[in-house]
Amino acid sequence: MTCQENNSESDVVFDGVVAMFSRAHHKQMPVSPAEMSEARFRRFLRELTAYERHLAYEETLNAFLDLYSTWMKTHEPWLKIRVVMLAFELHRMDPAFECSLSFRE
Repeated sequence: MTCQENNSESDVVFDGVVAMFSRAHHKQMPVSPAEMSEARFRRFLRELTAYERHLAYEETLNAFLDLYSTWMKTHEPWLKIRVVMLAFELHRMDPAFECSLSFRE
């Protein structure tokens, strides 16, 4: 009889613990549709800005690689200056970008 009482008491305690962790401890504040739309729009703008930065970096990187390839074939002095400028620009856009250009001329 005592065993059954202990089991039922532990069941009640367990159920209480489960209930304590399964319910929200704070009430959510009501959010108006306008606030929700504004939050979504701000998130969209952040994502758009990040995408534009990534796209600009990719375009600059492609231009750098194309120009460096052309310079390697032609060794035109004006291309060399542009390659260095693009390398600096890529480093400004992403400090992790590193390029060690070695020019014999």
